[in-house]
Amino acid sequence: MTVQEQSMRANFRRPFLNWKTLAAFLLGFALYPALMLFPYPFFRHEAHAKNIAVYSDQSISPELFPLLAHVEQRLQRSPLDDPRLQHRVFICNSTWLFAFFANTDSHAGGVNKAWLNQYIFLRRAEIQRNRLIGPSGTEVPGERTLVYFISHEIVHTLEENLLGRNGYLRLPAWKREGYADYVARDRGFVFGEQLPAYRRNAYEMNPKRSGLYLRYQLYVTYLLDQEHLTPQQMLTGRIAEPAIDQRLRAIPME
Repeated sequence: MTVQEQSMRANFRRPFLNWKTLAAFLLGFALYPALMLFPYPFFRHEAHAKNIAVYSDQSISPELFPLLAHVEQRLQRSPLDDPRLQHRVFICNSTWLFAFFANTDSHAGGVNKAWLNQYIFLRRAEIQRNRLIGPSGTEVPGERTLVYFISHEIVHTLEENLLGRNGYLRLPAWKREGYADYVARDRGFVFGEQLPAYRRNAYEMNPKRSGLYLRYQLYVTYLLDQEHLTPQQMLTGRIAEPAIDQRLRAIPME
């Protein structure tokens, strides 16, 4: 047997995973659920304001507290708000840390593990500027401030608290995200101004293309403000998107 043949034979017999790699993989697989339930070792800094606790892997500016007061004001818009609920928000200033906890949702600005423990994980934040740093590494512009992101994710907890875990998991995206934006966004959203953009299928009205939930917020705004459903009726009722689309396109334009 030649040296080349011996080398090829040795390479062929080399296992895909040695025991050390396999042990590390199994240990990581076993520890991941535990870390999802108890992520605190990664977040050395914390701040508390009423029923909202914020944890961070970097020091937390005291300017966070007035922001949390604004979060509270937005949540009070919703009859689902319950001051007895304890909300935990984890700010991941390290990109890898957010990717670790967000997992398949690592492209998002924030994620609420409502189906598991209602823990909220956010990307890096510039607290003094009331801004979240998006996946591109730049500040998320416009009305989607840090206050917005915290409020939006907490609303998912309110939805899960109303519907239960299974009900929340079955909730259509337009209800789940639309109601979260309805509560969390600034009051600059005007139904009559957004309707024309919806009818002409504007870019910002396509959630998959734009990453925005304006289309879903329009649905929820119509049902709550125009048809006067309660949030509970809207979230639990059997309402299909095509039916809402038909009603929206039938509204006379001024």
